[in-house]
Amino acid sequence: MLILSLIWLVIGLLIGLLACGARLRPVTWGEYGWLVMLAAGMVSALFGGWLGMWVFGPQFATMTALWIGVVGVCLPRLLARRTNHERPRRVGTGGG
Repeated sequence: MLILSLIWLVIGLLIGLLACGARLRPVTWGEYGWLVMLAAGMVSALFGGWLGMWVFGPQFATMTALWIGVVGVCLPRLLARRTNHERPRRVGTGGG
């Protein structure tokens, strides 16, 4: 189980790196947002692996870790886009 957990952490790290490369991190996270993205990938993949182990068994736990890791790193960008979309915008007067 320790080996599988380490594999899931490495998968999450790679997912987080790919998400940083794809610029999926919200701008509001600031300078150290890339570390948060790596941690989010690792935590979500580890959670997905354990959830997959519990629900599907060891045969499909790594695939579940991969999918939940991808969802875990894409979710902050989707939530940030949704909150920015729902925010009211000021309309200018259009000149004088």
